[in-house]
Amino acid sequence: MEDFDETYAGTRLGSVRKKKEKKRDWLVRLSTAQLVLALLGAALLLTVSKASPKTFENLRVSFDHIMSRDMGAREVIRTLKKGVDQLQMIVPETTSEAQGGEDGGDACFAPITSTVKMVTPVKGRITSPFGYRVHPITKKYGMHNGVDIAADEGEPIAAAFNGTVKEVGSNSVRGNYLVLSHGTNTETYYLHCSEILAEEGAVIRAGEIIAKVGQTGWATGPHLHFSVAVNGVYYNPVWLMA
Repeated sequence: MEDFDETYAGTRLGSVRKKKEKKRDWLVRLSTAQLVLALLGAALLLTVSKASPKTFENLRVSFDHIMSRDMGAREVIRTLKKGVDQLQMIVPETTSEAQGGEDGGDACFAPITSTVKMVTPVKGRITSPFGYRVHPITKKYGMHNGVDIAADEGEPIAAAFNGTVKEVGSNSVRGNYLVLSHGTNTETYYLHCSEILAEEGAVIRAGEIIAKVGQTGWATGPHLHFSVAVNGVYYNPVWLMA
């Protein structure tokens, strides 16, 4: 019977223990990363309207850093905590002027229906859809609360529904604009007009010409920004367009 080599056995045992510890540490690291990233994902869904592309990139870099290095569970947690801190630092990048424009406000992506057929305000190509985008002028990431419809300067704009002219105005962001009230807390918005034809307080029929397409305010070309809001919440008007 050969003599038992204690040195060799000890070395083998130590190697096996290290492999087991390394495997166990990897599992702890992976489980922790998955758990916290799941929480981060949920938080991102809740705060996506305030997040910027740079924030998403920082979180992605943190995850890549975790998965590419052989670090312990504590270091994993520290790295993830840094990512969480970055998430908590997210603040809305809006001003009072921008909030009065075509970006911002509460929005809903659920389909919207109407018992009354809507008249499409102007025929043209949608150049900027409803949803999150980088604003072409401010370069900030935010919610585009309507659709931009490209059309020739001076093209007539029709009222979407029967209603009353609630507001007519002009500012540096919206340009020349008007708001129609359609009852049941429903409103439509028409921005960047070259000329407003309807007067405040006037009763309007669906399809009646109320303004002309322009590029006043924050606009990179002639178009109509058209929004639909119900109870103060903006919905995608494409659902109602013929």
